[in-house]
This record gives sequence, C-alpha cells and structure tokens, in this order.
Amino acid sequence: MPLKIELKPHESIIIGESLITNDGERTRFYIEGNVPILREKFILREKDANTPSKRLYFVVQQMYLSRGDVALQDLYLTYVRDLQDAAPSLIPFIAPINEAILNTDYYAAIKAASKLLERENEVFGSMLNPEV
Repeated sequence: MPLKIELKPHESIIIGESLITNDGERTRFYIEGNVPILREKFILREKDANTPSKRLYFVVQQMYLSRGDVALQDLYLTYVRDLQDAAPSLIPFIAPINEAILNTDYYAAIKAASKLLERENEVFGSMLNPEV
C-alpha cells in the first residue's frame, strides 16, 4: 500500500537522499517502496545544528537517512558526551534515543531526539534565541 503525501506550498520533504521542495501549490503524491522519508517538521539542516542537542539530532537524522551508517556512531557518541557536559539536566532524554539506535529504529530515535530539542528549548529557550 503506497504512502500518500500531501505537501503545502513551499513545503519540503526528504525522500531517500533527495530534498524535494514543493512549488506554490498544494501537491499530493504516492510513494511505493522502502526509503527513508522525512517531512519538513523533522528536517534539521546542518547550518541550523548550532547547539549540543541540535547537533545530536542532526547526526541521528543522518543515521536515519543513511539507514544506520556505522561511521556516524562515533560522531553520535561525541555529541552525546558534549551534551552531557553542556547540559546535564538533559541526560534523561538521551536514554530513549540510545535505545532506539541500539534497536536500529532510527525513525524512533528521531522522534526521541525531537523531544530532547523541545526540552532544550524549554530550559534554555531565551538564551538560545536572544532575539525572541
């Protein structure tokens, strides 16, 4: 059964290794096959990975898109250590990410990492976004 995707005007999606951006009109299409897919709300661009939690999220995202590239595991562990040093209060949010990665469920790891980003924003929001 194909996956039905609807994109709003100018919304982006990653399918496999390709970033697809919609034009100015709503679009619906169907995807058959087994490829990693990320809707825009889950996409973090590398230039925006500017905090320890965002760097961790970005590498988890790359693990998902590459279907578990082993070379990214060392980088992931480096970012976990950085996060533990920078914000010990966020350590409890790392365990679900680790568990999902150990189970090679990278999509679940992304969802767990998004909770980490939410918590980071709650705790450090005004410091991370001074213009707000």
